[in-house]
Amino acid sequence: QRRERNNIAVRKSRDKAKRRNQEMQQKLVELSAENEKLHQRVEQLTRDLAGLRQFFKQLPSPPFLPAAGTADCR
Repeated sequence: QRRERNNIAVRKSRDKAKRRNQEMQQKLVELSAENEKLHQRVEQLTRDLAGLRQFFKQLPSPPFLPAAGTADCR
């Protein structure tokens, strides 16, 4: 009877470990997919930023603009 209880406990422990491992594997798959999407987003934003920098470089230089907060707004 003691041996039987021990066998049940061992089986239960192994099943729990197996479930936990499967859950972690699933979480790994989900996080890997999310990570890939985020990397793609970073690449897209980096391209967008480069394009905007290029766009603003092409603009003619404006005449003197007072620094923010120093203009007389009366």
